[in-house]
Amino acid sequence: MQYLFVLGARDPEMVIIEGLVRNAGHKVAYAMAGERRVYAGNAYAAERTSARPGQQRGPVVWVECALADRAVPRDLVVDHHHAGDPGFSMPAERFWEGASLGQVCTLLGIEPTQELRLAAAADHCLNAAYLGRCPGITAQQMRAWRLASRAAWQKISPEVLAERIEAGIAQLRTLGRLRIGGFEFADALDRQIPEVAEASAILGVAVMYSLAEPRSGRTKVGALNGSPEMLEAWMAFARDVLDLADVYGSPLRGYAGGYLREGATAG
Repeated sequence: MQYLFVLGARDPEMVIIEGLVRNAGHKVAYAMAGERRVYAGNAYAAERTSARPGQQRGPVVWVECALADRAVPRDLVVDHHHAGDPGFSMPAERFWEGASLGQVCTLLGIEPTQELRLAAAADHCLNAAYLGRCPGITAQQMRAWRLASRAAWQKISPEVLAERIEAGIAQLRTLGRLRIGGFEFADALDRQIPEVAEASAILGVAVMYSLAEPRSGRTKVGALNGSPEMLEAWMAFARDVLDLADVYGSPLRGYAGGYLREGATAG
């Protein structure tokens, strides 16, 4: 059986997935918005796919994307971002089943290498991987792999990236703390901290941050690398106190976020 894989936004994990799919002899198309491939902010509101007429011969596998027209059925879904996705409720101990990369490998009968396992754990639950909660993966292995793979992705040397991460760690240690729902988050709002997500995961310190998104023109306020209970409390705070729009998150995976309404400020 030949599948047609419709891929969402381009990121390191998706590049690996595309390579595996093509090497296995299956077809690839992209979710499109206008004449461009979708990005993370519009991956679930695609207008069409790049598939040519007649390219679809077997089941269509939707990887981290969907059409805006929800009336169009999806044959198979590979995802872990939303409730109901196959990987959404998978804890760190089952990261291979949770990560989209692991789901694709399982579908295609591809045995996981250690590099694939590291990529899957990093994408599904980075903080938990650094805490040693992903079976078969140590914090040291994850840090070494992340440094090499992310430096290659960013087209910089591992030494330069390591310096940025260390600078981020040093700044995070000096930040004040915000108390939300009985939990503490490092206050990185309106601050430009290098590699804040990586530094936070390495330290095991939950962080609250704000980030302007140039493509959408919106300002995101988010939280990273806390326990499920912390992220659940933060999401309630985001809705009820901050009045953020489009609040989202996966407490099991350690992230949440939302968007400032027009005229509001993050601080």
